[in-house]
Amino acid sequence: MRKKALKRLADAICGLSASELATIKEVVELRERVMESEIFDSEMSGYIKECPHCRSKEFTKAGCQTGRRRYRCKSCGKYFNALTGTPLAGLHNTDKFMANARHMIAGDSVRKTAADLGLDKDTAFRWRHRFLESIDKMQPAQLQGVVEADETYFLLSFKGQRSSLPRKAKKRGTPAEKRGLSKEQIPVLVARNRSDGATLTAVLPSRKGKDIADVLAPKITSDAVLITDGATAYRAVSRAKKGIELRAVPANPKGKKSGPNHINNVNAYDHRLKDWIYRFHGVATKYLPHYIGWHRWLEAARGHSKARKFLADSAKSQNY
Repeated sequence: MRKKALKRLADAICGLSASELATIKEVVELRERVMESEIFDSEMSGYIKECPHCRSKEFTKAGCQTGRRRYRCKSCGKYFNALTGTPLAGLHNTDKFMANARHMIAGDSVRKTAADLGLDKDTAFRWRHRFLESIDKMQPAQLQGVVEADETYFLLSFKGQRSSLPRKAKKRGTPAEKRGLSKEQIPVLVARNRSDGATLTAVLPSRKGKDIADVLAPKITSDAVLITDGATAYRAVSRAKKGIELRAVPANPKGKKSGPNHINNVNAYDHRLKDWIYRFHGVATKYLPHYIGWHRWLEAARGHSKARKFLADSAKSQNY
């Protein structure tokens, strides 16, 4: 019976005009977005273990609001849904979340995303960074075995800031005033497992040993081998984490490419990171952690990035 109905529908579509086909396409796309939103809501509801307001585990279903399942806490009496307490809470047009996730996986610009989703560019920009709040915090639990570490640098940027600039405004692409390393260069630590590619990336306050150790020492295991360049700052990591073996890459450029003592993997990652960020034509320093977290998530997906997984990770909360 269903096959016959589908055949009649296909025959009817073949007789439609161009304007009628456009209307049908809009209806189908809307229905698809609604179904994706319902599936996402169902999946996120499975993560709810307690009330996000009072942490009580006693709650009950309380109908639906704007198409999303609602719950009521038996202890505090407050209502909540699957997105309460997450970075995506309070956003409208939730049926477009999945499409936005697809654009983010593709690395599309804010304006292209806004045009395709029918949103204002400011809304698309706000969505981008709300989606990245949880992604930014997703780091490997630990780094073990042979770990390569190095810093890469991004030019200090006040892109988008209209007032209270600590210096004169610059045109996009203007080089740093000073050559080499200076306060104009923002250090980003990259530490990568050689075996499985697990990568830690973090914006550092400075390239001093204490700042590097504060980020790296809690993550690296005590039996790891840490391979770095000749920077003495990494000695602070070995002092903070007893037991690790610290190896410095030979100063001779030829020595950097031969034998097990090299940081080729982390240097290759740095190159991919900078190539990927280049598409955004400059990233404001205050948003840099979001962008390196975004790239880290895409790298970890290893070419199998799924919009539903990206969306679920964006909506993660400490409560679930």
